[in-house]
Amino acid sequence: MKVKVNNKDKIVPVDCTLATLLEILQVKSQAGLAIAIGDKVIEKSLWQQTTLHDNDKITLIQATCGG
Repeated sequence: MKVKVNNKDKIVPVDCTLATLLEILQVKSQAGLAIAIGDKVIEKSLWQQTTLHDNDKITLIQATCGG
């Protein structure tokens, strides 16, 4: 199945969850991470159970310190 992550095409398995996607992308730290599917921000408590669909547009935003 194909999804877009930060405007880049990614192939993920069917029934892939947001948590699985983070593993595939090798995201090491979830601190300060926000995820949206389309225009809807998904609460961190729902990442394990939120299943992706073909052609979903996912945005990952990582907060950083500094100025």
